[in-house]
Amino acid sequence: MKQFILLFALSLGFYFAQAQEKATDITVDQILATYFENTGGVDNWKALTSTRMEGKMVQMGMEFPGVVTSAAPNKQRVDVNVQGQEIIQAYDGKDAWWINPFTGSTDAQPMPPEMAESMTKEVFESVLIDYAEKGHAVTYLGHQEVDGTDCYEVKVVKKDGDEQFYYFETENVVPIMMKTIASSGPAKGQATETFMSDYEEVNGLVIPMYIDTKVNGASQFSITITKVEFNVPVSEELFAYPKAAATGEDKK
Repeated sequence: MKQFILLFALSLGFYFAQAQEKATDITVDQILATYFENTGGVDNWKALTSTRMEGKMVQMGMEFPGVVTSAAPNKQRVDVNVQGQEIIQAYDGKDAWWINPFTGSTDAQPMPPEMAESMTKEVFESVLIDYAEKGHAVTYLGHQEVDGTDCYEVKVVKKDGDEQFYYFETENVVPIMMKTIASSGPAKGQATETFMSDYEEVNGLVIPMYIDTKVNGASQFSITITKVEFNVPVSEELFAYPKAAATGEDKK
């Protein structure tokens, strides 16, 4: 019996030693360096100034075409056509606004705070590039399975305190899922998981062509990207909050 206990203890010790070794078999900087190398090179990612993506979006069972335009450092605009109605959501770096005919108005209006928060926090350049210089903390947490795929789990604590979790599949070292935890609002504490797949090379950069956002395992929004353009000329007016039409007095 004593021999059995000793063998069991030795086996258990070996198991934990192996588990610890597996969890520390790579560093976070090695993961990120490999990721950027495999997807076009960090210098090419840094050289990006704008992107324009066209695709088919699906939400609540409805499919509609859309265009997402982004520009450094934090400007973004989404144009979609739903049942013949044009909906716009945009952020010009200062104001988040939208035009939504389904609200009963075709005028530009301030975006509701709960919608604006996620857009105003977005930045054009990945938080993973030069993360320390930007004031973010990035940590490798070990191996984690995502839908049966072995991944490196990387935790990002942004300068503002928000947390993100990236899951890089270990074969090609590209993220197949990103998880965020709502820090405020009605969904505070709730996890949103964004799944990325169908990676393709476009003008030297490798990006996911299918993105599916889920909450509690249920798909909330997905996009199949059909066209991508990098470093396209983008007017500042595209993102700017539309000015009210001039009145008769103003014209005089």
